[in-house]
Amino acid sequence: MKDINKELAAASDAYSKGCTCSQAVFCAFAGDMGIDEDTARRLTEGFGGGFGGLQEVCGAFSAAAAVISFYTADGGADGAGKARTYKAVRRAAEIFKREYGSIRCREILHGNSPKAFQCGMKVKDAVLTVRKTLSEEERAQ
Repeated sequence: MKDINKELAAASDAYSKGCTCSQAVFCAFAGDMGIDEDTARRLTEGFGGGFGGLQEVCGAFSAAAAVISFYTADGGADGAGKARTYKAVRRAAEIFKREYGSIRCREILHGNSPKAFQCGMKVKDAVLTVRKTLSEEERAQ
């Protein structure tokens, strides 16, 4: 993976240019995952605002879970690798919840509707959550 400062800068840059929280987080890791930025933005656009503005699971956290899954999943159809991935995503949720009290957009924003550019810190913290979770996974191996 890239340097954490480059990931944070990439996420911040994408967010400041109008990407959703989910797009910004996912794009920070896209190149390392072999995914071009246009595809990354298209894949994660609907995650923003807690899934299409529904304010369910936070878009920044959803993108973090997708990145974590990319690095922890084995892709097998038999489900053998799911336990590792689920454990890593649950760990990431714990980290994110400690900071924001929830992974639900509605609760994080205290019932307020999502607005453009209000989730910059959540984008940053989602990138940091990915790195922390994956570092812990590497140490556990």
